Amino acid sequence: MVWLGLVFVIAGTVPALTMDGDLGGADATMVGAVVMAVGAVLLVAGILRLRKRRRVGPPGTAVQSYYRTSTGKIAAMVIAVIYIVSPIDLIPDVFLPIGIVDDATALTWLLFALGQEYTRRSRSARESR
Repeated sequence: MVWLGLVFVIAGTVPALTMDGDLGGADATMVGAVVMAVGAVLLVAGILRLRKRRRVGPPGTAVQSYYRTSTGKIAAMVIAVIYIVSPIDLIPDVFLPIGIVDDATALTWLLFALGQEYTRRSRSARESR
């Protein structure tokens, strides 16, 4: 769900920021904004699922351990999603290229953090086998 949300956010950004006119009978900017909003909802829902305990190891054995993502990291990821999708920025996008770089930095950190969580979960699952 997280990766699908990221794809939607990135795919919605292109028409929302770069296209003018109609896209399939609808305003391209509005279509992009709707796709970004759907992606943001999927992304936040997927990030919040990281908080659940994941049981690692064979069921019914003492080898089982639990892996959870910290609340602070989840909050930072959700704030990054909101910052990326929100039209309100610390540096407005009008000031090119710096205005775009702050959004790109937030997206890059979010991708890194999600990849890190995926790697940690995979590693803990392999080590408990």
